[in-house]
Amino acid sequence: MAFAVLNLFMLLLAIVATLAVFATTTRGRTLMTRLGFRDHVAGAASSEDVSYLLSACDGDRAELERRIALERARYPELTEAEHYRFAIRRVFSSRESSAP
Repeated sequence: MAFAVLNLFMLLLAIVATLAVFATTTRGRTLMTRLGFRDHVAGAASSEDVSYLLSACDGDRAELERRIALERARYPELTEAEHYRFAIRRVFSSRESSAP
């Protein structure tokens, strides 16, 4: 009985460790983003920032990624959260300049 419990514990530990390693890969981070676990990563943009910028891009994820890539190219030393904030500021400034 104790052997079976120990085997089960070791199996669960191996699964958790594998998932933790997977979460650090590019595909893992992409999956975590799609599942909505973004706020738990240090330096990551908040869900509110991502949602706002996505709505400003009319739901077009490719456009959102293009805007973030632009900010990343301009300021490579900043965090993802700061890239999103700069992109959002550009949305505000473009709306102000296009207002009559």
